[in-house]
Amino acid sequence: MKNDIAVIQGAGQGIGLALVAHILKHKKHTTVVATSRAPIESSALQKLSREYRSRLILEQLDVSEEKSIVSTVDKIAPLIEHISLLLNCSGVLHNESLSPEKKLNDICARNLALSHKINTIGPILVVKHFRKFIKREKKSIIANMSARVGSITDNRLGGWYSYRASKAALNQLTKTLAIELGRQLPKTICIALHPGSVNTRLSRPFQKAVPEGRLFETDVAATQTIEVLENLTTKDTGTFVAWDGSKIPW
Repeated sequence: MKNDIAVIQGAGQGIGLALVAHILKHKKHTTVVATSRAPIESSALQKLSREYRSRLILEQLDVSEEKSIVSTVDKIAPLIEHISLLLNCSGVLHNESLSPEKKLNDICARNLALSHKINTIGPILVVKHFRKFIKREKKSIIANMSARVGSITDNRLGGWYSYRASKAALNQLTKTLAIELGRQLPKTICIALHPGSVNTRLSRPFQKAVPEGRLFETDVAATQTIEVLENLTTKDTGTFVAWDGSKIPW
């Protein structure tokens, strides 16, 4: 493909979906590979596919299963020469059996494992298997969606054990990855990214605590994210960056 290639993992909803729409609308020389567990069930992705048929590739990828990641990579390999942007957007904070812990007694092994499987292990495995599409001589950005609550220094309230720990672990993996890729791929920028509080299903039960003016709609969050990515230089690799471009302590 002659177009730039952007891979958005976790594109079925929320900020991942908004990023797909933003790139397709504003980056006319970019082809998007959008992955989700069930892209055929996302009416929004299907609509974008009809509108941008020549520039949107939809692929099924379950970030919690390494064999699914490998299968997707094998499927798109004939189409891809170089990836200029790899964004890991999937994440879990709560579901029907998982909710953020308020105290020590709320912790259970199952929820700790689930949070790490989706928020930590999945994203780094995506990078592992998509890494072969990033060329040494070309610029590329790898961004793992983290969260400010993953900052150990910034943790002043406690609670949310599983989510905090999984994002802190993702941050450590991102930093370690940036060091390795700094030797192998000197034009690649690798960061952890905090998109702010975004009006999605993930944040909905907790939005009352968000300060006024700091809850972003998904399209706004996507615009801010792209602006941050466009302003990065190789000096930023291995950092934890917020939605406004500021650096967050680990």
